[in-house]
Amino acid sequence: MDSVPARPRIAGGYRAALAWMEPHIPVPDVNPSWWSLLGLVGSVACLYAASPGVKLALVFGVLLTDWWDGATARRHGGELAGREGYIVDVVIDRFSEGFIFLADVGHPVGRVFFVLFIFNTVSSIWGAKTGKHRILPLRAVWMGVLAWWMVA
Repeated sequence: MDSVPARPRIAGGYRAALAWMEPHIPVPDVNPSWWSLLGLVGSVACLYAASPGVKLALVFGVLLTDWWDGATARRHGGELAGREGYIVDVVIDRFSEGFIFLADVGHPVGRVFFVLFIFNTVSSIWGAKTGKHRILPLRAVWMGVLAWWMVA
């Protein structure tokens, strides 16, 4: 299998919105893995963030760099626009989630998300083998949890 696994239809709405926006946003011609690495650094920083507000900003930045690595690969192509890039992206995304959720594993909600992270990791491996992309958007949901903690 040389192709990138197909995304489920449920992701169609936000993917269509991003596809509409991407041509209007400048995307530098750099290796997309640099954006992934930057997001990974932000995820590690979540381990040291003292407040939900800082974590919220970091997770938003991680999500932004995750989108940007895909936009860079789609816009400029290259070897990381195909299956190899998909695998690199998914592996870095799972490490990123691990660091984000490990930061709050002492809290009951953090433990739930850490278990979901393990499920996402297994789903990623399954998706790479079967060609069916089935990943939960955990980091996006986590942003909502952090925002709730800020106002509660």
